[in-house]
Amino acid sequence: MGALAKTYSFTAGTPIVAAQVNDNFDDVVDWATGTPTLSASGSATTVSGTLTVTELATFSDDVYLSGSNQRLIYEGSSADAFETFIVATNATADRTITFPDTTGTVALTSDITSPTWNDANNILTNSVFN
Repeated sequence: MGALAKTYSFTAGTPIVAAQVNDNFDDVVDWATGTPTLSASGSATTVSGTLTVTELATFSDDVYLSGSNQRLIYEGSSADAFETFIVATNATADRTITFPDTTGTVALTSDITSPTWNDANNILTNSVFN
């Protein structure tokens, strides 16, 4: 969606007609309730403060987190005092973590109990994933 369609010039010292204010307000509401574009392609839009999205948010490229508290937070299906945080340590080089293209559960190293490496077969034996 493009720019707002209606523009009015108000001159200092002259009365502002209510109809002009109403037309401007209606135009802003129409723009905001449609599919507004906040900036042109290749430009940046900055939101200071908190941005709340209550429906699906679609990102077509990278999502970049910066600052001193970078993490993804999942509330879960019920808003309570417990959340799941995904946090990366302070990187010393570019790193890539790739999840496999399969359904399953990602195991943590703490889920591996009493493993023994079998050099002959290049496998872990005596291990249980909880």
